[in-house]
Order: sequence, then structure tokens, then C-alpha cells
Amino acid sequence: MNAAPARLLALLLTASSARALDARLAAVSDPESGDAPGLTLSAGTGRVECARATFSRATAEAGGAVYVVDAGAPGDEDAIRLSAAVLARSAGPASPAAALARRHGVPAVALGRGLWDASGPSWTLELTTFGPARTEGGFSIRPAGPPLERVLREGDAVCVDADAGRASFPPSEEAEARLAAAEAARAYDGLRDAGALERWLRGAPDTARAAFLMAELTPRSLAGVVPAADLARLDYAARAAAGAAGAPRVARAESRAWSRALARARARAAACPASAADAPSQDVLDRLTRGARDEAARAAAAGRALGLGDGGLGALSRRCAAVAAARRGRVPASAPTLDAAVLAAGARRPPAVELGSEAWRAFSAGSLAAFLSDTADDASLSLREKSARARARILAAPLDAASVAGRALSSAAGAGPCVISGADGSAAVADATAAPAAAKSVWAASWDPGPLRARLRAGRGADQDGRLRVERALAADASGVIFTRDPSSLRPGRALIEAASGGPDAALSASSTRLWTVDLADGRAVSAPASAAPLSAERLKSLARLARALDAWQGGAVEAAFAFAGPNLYVLHARPLSPPPEPLPKTDASAAPAPETLNVKAVR
Repeated sequence: MNAAPARLLALLLTASSARALDARLAAVSDPESGDAPGLTLSAGTGRVECARATFSRATAEAGGAVYVVDAGAPGDEDAIRLSAAVLARSAGPASPAAALARRHGVPAVALGRGLWDASGPSWTLELTTFGPARTEGGFSIRPAGPPLERVLREGDAVCVDADAGRASFPPSEEAEARLAAAEAARAYDGLRDAGALERWLRGAPDTARAAFLMAELTPRSLAGVVPAADLARLDYAARAAAGAAGAPRVARAESRAWSRALARARARAAACPASAADAPSQDVLDRLTRGARDEAARAAAAGRALGLGDGGLGALSRRCAAVAAARRGRVPASAPTLDAAVLAAGARRPPAVELGSEAWRAFSAGSLAAFLSDTADDASLSLREKSARARARILAAPLDAASVAGRALSSAAGAGPCVISGADGSAAVADATAAPAAAKSVWAASWDPGPLRARLRAGRGADQDGRLRVERALAADASGVIFTRDPSSLRPGRALIEAASGGPDAALSASSTRLWTVDLADGRAVSAPASAAPLSAERLKSLARLARALDAWQGGAVEAAFAFAGPNLYVLHARPLSPPPEPLPKTDASAAPAPETLNVKAVR
């Protein structure tokens, strides 16, 4: 056995499915002229991300851009990790671009069309346009107009809305205002300083900037990032900056952004009762009802701040709570572990050794722990700077094979190829001699911008888990990735499976992967490739059982890498597709002395 199959586990089983993309484009609600509908590859932050486009891996690695790729490649990891969003042409749900974006919490959308010119580089798209709305037969319609050709080039402004599965391209006369507002909103994400945004608005009063800023902040209030008090304060400042003539435009921008955010929240809330009815435990019920209740409360508070409604989220939340209450007495207190859920589905986990957090504590004890704590608490550093400094220090720190951590890793890795996985990353290992370097890279992944942002907002910046799993690589005859719900819509009932013959490494070849959609009720293929290989009808039923078990384990959508070795089905890795809302910080950053100018460097 060689180490090649382990490479895929480090990417959560990446493969291209571009040939199936056009048939799976997400439906776009409330479309705009110039929007490009596509397929959601990664929900990421759940927000619209606007930034300058770059086709350059090196530019993307500098951070904060929208990385434009064809399908992506394993070498794109750092570029995707530090990007505001990813826009792909031919990527599918299990492509490198998609797998890496989901791993690092970066929004990503594939458009599945257009003329790609790598020499430019440029990407030529035909965008849909719409005429004015009119009413016919009691229905409001917007007739389609002539297509609009748009050439996306290096440095152009682009907005990626992964939650809706679309991209938009601000016209040149509005691009700078849109980008400035997006940077200002991201700066607020880090600083939580409403006063700085007020001064930013007063410093250059402009209707477009004010409207775009409120369009950015309004959905953040529903996600719990912007408190209702700050939203009301900034609404007043934005209208003042726009003046009497521009205030209606600010109001329209808020109303439109709020309507879109509420529509998505209503869809989540409407699905909550069904998820509660299938929840395997009381703690999953608690998570579902708490999430619905908290989102309804945020909607009510933000709706009052803007003079808009809550979209009926309160009633939907109460319905979910009623279903959960009826279910509570029939389920155990705690959800099964992943291993238990896999076993219940008749599947297995590969042989593995679990290392507790003591290995991380032994490695980081002393000066490294102090450095990481100081870095996390340094208010003068942007999120990207904190991430870069911490990662560099972890990777440079010595991990002696004779140390407590080194001995544990070497013993767990043994002599064969394996994968070392942690909470936020994984790395392939050819043999025990490579284990220390791989472990450091996995620990460093917990200081990527996404995981670090989540810890900082929860008030535990330097407090990482540090546990590791050392898992044997398998000699499999079929491998793939399964999504227990449609990854673009997260609707339950059907699983999406992408697989290839051979070991996990075979799925890296776009020419060898095939795509199935399976009904979870009976395990039958709703859509399938012409050739059944490598997934027979019996294997599809096994995967359907696995999907039901994993969906119940999380009480929601799960992405899992799998492999068949003869009659045995193995689960290599599994993770939720729907990250929880970003928590508010424990302390109110707006109470701290505000800088005189907005620090747009502290964006990510």
C-alpha cells in the first residue's frame, strides 16, 4: 500500500463533477438583472461577500479577494483559506474548490458556464436581464430581456451570494461604493465598533455607500453579528449621510436585504419541525429549538429597529418547539457518537488511534502558549495577521520525536500510510517519521481565519481543542463523498453521492467520478450515470442507510467521505454542512475607545 490514497482524506475527498452541474443549478429567488445563478458549493459565512476578483493564486493567498477558478486544485488550499469567497466555473460539489471552501468556511458558488480564457485571464458570461415588473392574470411577472455579456477580469468587483447560489457584478459606477461598504462591514465584524462606522459614514457622505452598508449590515443582524441597538444607530447615521433625497434609497436597500434574509430564515424555520420529529436525542432537540428561538428573537429585535416585520419567525419557532416537546420523551438525552451512528448504519470506521488534547498541551506549553494567547488578544492585528503569525509560529516550533507528543504520534502512526485529522484540518502521512510535521499542520489549521474568527467571537481565542485522530489509509475498490441532503438547497429526503472506482485517490480524477441522486426512503437511484460501476444497487442502499443515520446523528445535513473495501463500507470523515450561527462576543467591543478612522485592514 502506498501513501497516495491518503491525499484525498486531507481534502475530504475531492473530485470534479462539472458535467452534472448545469442540470443542478440552484433556483434563484427574486433575481436581479446581471445576476448569474449557480450551484452553492459552500455556504461559508451565509452572507453575501463582495470583493475584487483575482485569478491569481498568489494574490488570493494575500487574503480578502474573491478567488476565481475553473474547478480548483489541491494546491489552492491556502488561496481558498484566505479568500473572501470562491467563484468557480466547472466545479462540482466534491471538487477541490468545493471541498476546500467547505473545510475553511469560505462561501463558494459554481456557475457552470461561460468562456474561460486562461491566457487573459478572463471569464466571459452571458447574464440574464429583466424588464420592469408588471401584473398579468393576477400574477406579478418580470419578463426576461436580452442577455448581457460581461467579461470578468482581474480586479473587477464581484459579489458572491452562496446562500442563494448566485453571483452578481456591480456596474462600474457603483463598484467602488459597493466594495467600500463591504470592507467597512467586515471591519465591523472584527471590531464591533458602531462608532467607527458612524464616523466612516460622516467622513464621506454618499447615498450609494450608505445604502450598500445597510444592505450588508441588515442580514448580519439576523445572524446575530450586529445587535439591534447598533443596527438602529447605524440606520439613523446612514439616512443622515444619504440626506433627505437619498434616505428612501437606504430604506429600499434595507427592506430588500431584510426580505431576502427573512425568506431564507423562514425556509430554515419551516424545516425545523421535520428535523425535530426525526431528532435522535434531547440535545439535538435542544439545539434545533434554541436555534429557531434565537433567530426568531433576533428577527423581532432587528425588525423593530428597522420598522419592518419579523416574517412570522416567532410562530414558526413555536411550532418547532411543540414538535420537539412531543418528541422529547421518546429519545435519549444525548446523541450517539459518530462511531455509534456509523455502526448503527451497518458501516465501519477505519482502524484509528485517538490522541487527546494532552499531546497539544505538551507541544504548546511555555512560550508558544503565551505567544498564541498574546496574538489572539492583540487588538492591533487584523484577523488575517493573527492567523498568519500564529500559524507560522506553530509550524516553526520544534516537535521532538522523543517528546511526549512525538512519542504518542509516532506510536499511533506506526509504519504505514495514514491521515492525521483534527477539529479543523487533516494531513496525509506516509510513515511515522512524517507524523510530527503533519500534526503541526493540523494544529495550525485551527488558527486559520475561519476557526479563529469563531473562537474569538465566542471569547476563547487561544483555546483550541488539539485532539487528533490517526487513521489508517484503506485499500478500497470504490470511494466517494456523500451529502445526506442536497448541498445546494439542504432539503432532506435525497442524498447526493459522487464516487469513483478504486481508492480515495481515484476520485481526484474528474474523468473517473460519477454522480448519483438517491431517495433515502428506499435507497433507489433517482438519477444515475449510464454505468452502475462502482456503486451497485446494493451499495446505494447501504449508502442510503448511512445517510439516514448521519442526518439523524447531526439533526441536519452532513458531508461524509466513504470507501468500500469488498463488502465493507467505511466512513472516513464526516462533518455538518450547516455551521451554527456566529455567536456574539462575550464583551461589547463598541464600549471600547473607538479609533478615529475605520481600520479597514482589520477585515478578516
